[in-house]
Amino acid sequence: MQVSEKFYERLHRGDSGYGKNNYDIRRLTAAPAFKRWLERQGQSPVRMLDIGCGKGQFLLDISSTLSRQHNRVLKRIAVMDMVRAEGNLLDQISPVPEFFQQSVDGEKLPFDDASFDFVSCNHVLEHIFETEKFLREIRRVTQPGGLVVISVPNVAAWMNRIFFLFCGQPLGSEVGTESTTYGFWPAMLKDRLRQFEPSGHIRDFTPRLLHDLTAACGFKPDGWWAQNGGLVATWKRNLGILLEPR
Repeated sequence: MQVSEKFYERLHRGDSGYGKNNYDIRRLTAAPAFKRWLERQGQSPVRMLDIGCGKGQFLLDISSTLSRQHNRVLKRIAVMDMVRAEGNLLDQISPVPEFFQQSVDGEKLPFDDASFDFVSCNHVLEHIFETEKFLREIRRVTQPGGLVVISVPNVAAWMNRIFFLFCGQPLGSEVGTESTTYGFWPAMLKDRLRQFEPSGHIRDFTPRLLHDLTAACGFKPDGWWAQNGGLVATWKRNLGILLEPR
């Protein structure tokens, strides 16, 4: 764990944009599965958990959208990450999030059963060794009828399929902690990737794999989210899935 903490602390220090990604919130809230969750939730106050919150950009955007555009009362917000990133946006979120600093890999989440109505976990699962245990913990802390949003890099994205044709490495797949360029071709692409640091990815996902894995861990897959825009979510490089606990 200490090695992992130091690795992610270095990433945050070296890249001010790390953990501060902007996602297409409009597409998420327009998804039929999201609308069905709002109907199930009714006017009950919303309890939110964001696992792997980074600097808090996603949580700021989705919580603002829920309160301002959908007139929802946010009762509780909790966030988790291995590192409390400098320059985070958490103080801009209302109510002020409770911050829990710990690893989630193989660990029990520090919450009671059915503690949250909405759980998000963006670009964390590809860092996890015990994926099933982690997903079952998310299922445990989510209220029946709640909504879970999980996103991962998609090795089956259309551009990665082209790389595979030429025996290249898919974007988002990593094999070490020192370089992201291993296996990429041609040299022009490899040169462009030298600016990026490895992020600690140890798992690769396709849409079918993500569907089957989450279904095996107690969820009903209920839709896809094109996290960075696009008409066909399952062809995009960043893939989101919307889940209802069973």
